[in-house]
Amino acid sequence: MAEENDDDNGTSGRTAAQSAMKRIAAKERREALRRQRRRRMIVFGVCFSVVFLTIFGIIYSIKSNLDLSRNMVRSPEIRILGYDGALLETIKGHYSQDVSLTTLPERVQNVFVAAADPDFFDHLGVSGADFARIFSTQDAPGSTITMKVARSFFKRKDSGPGRHMQEFLVALWLEWNFSKKTILRSYLERSYVGRGIFGISAASRLWYGGPAERMTLHQAAVLAAAISDPETFNPLFYPREAAEEANKILARLGQYKFIEADRVSALTLIEPQLDVQYAENVLSGYVVDMVLEEVADIVGYSSRDIDVLTSIDWTIQNLAQQIVPEVAKLRIKTRGANQTGLLSISPEGRIRAMIGGADYSPFQRNRVTEVRRSAGRMIKIATYYYALNQNSDPAQWVRDNRMAVGGWRPINPDHDYMGMISLREAFVRDVNTVPTSLADHFGLLNVRQFAHDIGIKSPLSTDIRTVVGLDPVTISDITAIHALPQNSGKPVQMTLINRVSYTGDDSATPVYQRVDAVQEKQLTDEAIQGSYVLFASVTDPQVRLDRPFAGYGTVAGGRSDAWYVGFSSDLITTVWAGNDDGSRMDVRGEVELASLWRLFMLDAHDGLPIRSMVRASSERRRAGDGIKDLWKHDQASNNN
Repeated sequence: MAEENDDDNGTSGRTAAQSAMKRIAAKERREALRRQRRRRMIVFGVCFSVVFLTIFGIIYSIKSNLDLSRNMVRSPEIRILGYDGALLETIKGHYSQDVSLTTLPERVQNVFVAAADPDFFDHLGVSGADFARIFSTQDAPGSTITMKVARSFFKRKDSGPGRHMQEFLVALWLEWNFSKKTILRSYLERSYVGRGIFGISAASRLWYGGPAERMTLHQAAVLAAAISDPETFNPLFYPREAAEEANKILARLGQYKFIEADRVSALTLIEPQLDVQYAENVLSGYVVDMVLEEVADIVGYSSRDIDVLTSIDWTIQNLAQQIVPEVAKLRIKTRGANQTGLLSISPEGRIRAMIGGADYSPFQRNRVTEVRRSAGRMIKIATYYYALNQNSDPAQWVRDNRMAVGGWRPINPDHDYMGMISLREAFVRDVNTVPTSLADHFGLLNVRQFAHDIGIKSPLSTDIRTVVGLDPVTISDITAIHALPQNSGKPVQMTLINRVSYTGDDSATPVYQRVDAVQEKQLTDEAIQGSYVLFASVTDPQVRLDRPFAGYGTVAGGRSDAWYVGFSSDLITTVWAGNDDGSRMDVRGEVELASLWRLFMLDAHDGLPIRSMVRASSERRRAGDGIKDLWKHDQASNNN
């Protein structure tokens, strides 16, 4: 019995111990679970805080970047100012503010819906393509009307996944808070049509001479085509292309049952019905058009008045507007050239005066920046620059003999070949063999890339046409490459606008501010000195200024284009004459255009100190900060 009791006591002890162990284990498990729950709560709290702060940051970022205001009183004005703040022009009526869907016929509304987003009334404002666009770096607009409207509400243009995400979220917000009709109204008010015009009511008044409510379906389709691609389908420059695209949009009206399909053929036209409103005989219209297009690119749609501080000197611009038509009438048109262009810039690339043609019309391209013409010897200087970078001596000997390069056989204008010739003499005689042999020696593609690097924006061929002057270029291209020595061998940053800000906005940060970009030096100091020797060798002493200068002229394109380019310490100026159809004329660059250039430059320098071309430009750049416009800075200092 005693043994049995001992066994029972032992068993009871073991049971008690096991129970105690279980209680301890259970307690530890409960503690572990509590610790695990606490860790989970902490992790959840941190994650929630991060997500909340991220969403809050995105919302705040979006909200601070949006401009949802709508000026119901009048269309915003754009005040165009000279470099010194003087008012040059006030532009009105380029921003639509008064589109009313209650008065705009529904059939006209449907034209824009069919062109941009036929399923607009049936979807949620975004598409799968818009979601995929979030992860794209390409600056392409969204696929729906709502996405396009969302994009227009941002104060500043931007691209990249971050902005694409913001536009996607704003589009969803618009669909949640506003009706489809309200979104459509915003689309018709805020869409860019071209030439600095936003919205269909402004475009209708300026292009058709009446309100949008009176537009025909074809006129509406022309505007819809321009909205889809403001450059390709601009009815002012490409009327047939615009009309053809408008006809396709009308066909979509029938396809999507907005109108009866059998009515489409009766609505199609070969050319748009335009009644463009503009002031005649205003040569500054080319400056205004360029400003409006650049402001549209910088600001986008706006409901606020805008101040644009340009680099234009109104005294010089007005001078050019008087001299160019007068000389063109007396000495240029009489020799068979109906058009003349002029561009004058500072050594760092700020445009001081620009004449885009002998007369102004909104149907004409700006011949300074948008029309490419044969430049002949004017473009050959790029090859000479390249050679001077390798050997800065303008007296170096180079080959001047018959040759074949890439299937091309360059022929000298005088049909004379010297065998060996100095670089300076080759430039004076304007031979074709030397630029060709130099490009062949250094590498044609290297010279071509160098030409782009120093300021030629026009496309260039991959053969010797690039170096013998057969590639068409713009007046701005020629001006830019001849400004290279005056800008210490650095490519100029050619601009018309110094600053853009909202009228009455006292904030320190403007919408846009020109800042001189850091440019890599493309011409060595020794090469700059060599280039001055080349320019001096072709400068006609009879073209007299009251200060140091260099300049030369030419005729190119089989006598279709005449040029003269030259520079002083303060201005680089190019003049051109020719016909829009490329027909031959008898204007001589070194005679008639040299006379025009001289008249302009003499008066443009009135009151400016006489300075060395090299020393003055370097002193001016040392005084600048890359932002301020120091035009006439030294003159102002002397007057004080």
